[in-house]
Amino acid sequence: MSNASSADAPRAAAIVVAGGSGRRMGGAVRKQYLEVGGVPVLLRAVRPFIEHPRIGSVVVVLPPEDVDAPPAWLAGLPVALVAGGAERGDSVWNGLRATPEDATTVLVHDGARPFVSAEIIGRVLDGCAEGGAIAAVQVTDTVKEVGADGIILGTPDRSRLWRAQTPQGFPRAALVRAYERARGAGVAATDDAALFERYCGPVRVVAGSERNLKVTRPADLALAEALALAADGAAGE
Repeated sequence: MSNASSADAPRAAAIVVAGGSGRRMGGAVRKQYLEVGGVPVLLRAVRPFIEHPRIGSVVVVLPPEDVDAPPAWLAGLPVALVAGGAERGDSVWNGLRATPEDATTVLVHDGARPFVSAEIIGRVLDGCAEGGAIAAVQVTDTVKEVGADGIILGTPDRSRLWRAQTPQGFPRAALVRAYERARGAGVAATDDAALFERYCGPVRVVAGSERNLKVTRPADLALAEALALAADGAAGE
C-alpha cells in the first residue's frame, strides 16, 4: 500500500463500509460482492484508496459472518477487515476504532460506490483542512416539497441543494468524539456529516461526480455495467 510521499503530507485512513446484508438487490449474492465488468463492486470501491498516495491505511467493514472467511479477492488485499454492526453507524464506529490513532484524517466511503476516483479522494482530503468535507453533486432538477396528502408545499431553491455522496472526510479525533457523544446520547448516526455538524462544526462540500453512483437497485447495476465497460475499455487503449 502506498503511503504519503513526503514527511509533511497528511496521513489519512479510509473506512470502506460494506457491513450490510446487501439483499435489496433481490439476489442470493450481497450487492457489494456482485460483479460489474467482471470485478466485484466492493473491490472497485476499495482499490482507489489502497492506491492513493495520501492514504496510509484502509479498513473494510464486512458483515460479521464474512470477516473470518472473506472472499478470496478481498483476503489478499492490504486492508484490515472488521465486523459491521446492527446499523450503519455501528459499522462506521467499529471501523473507526480500527483505524490508526495517529491518522490525522479519516475518510468514510460506501462499499456500494464502485467508481470513486483519486481526484475525488484528493478533493475531500483537501476539504478536511478546516473541518469536515464530503463529495457531493449539485441538484439540477427542480425539487418539490410535498405533504402527506400529495400537495406541493414549496419549491426549494435548487442552487442551494446538493446530493451527498461519499467519501466523507473528517479529522479523526473529532469524529471519534462525535461518535462517542452520539452513542452516549442514544443518537442514531445515519450520516457521518450530519453527526459531525451536530457535535463538531461545519462541513463543506467538494465536487463529486455523477459517475460516483451507489449500486442499490437493479437499474443501478445496469448503469454500473455500462460505466465499467466504458472505463475499462478506455484504460485498455
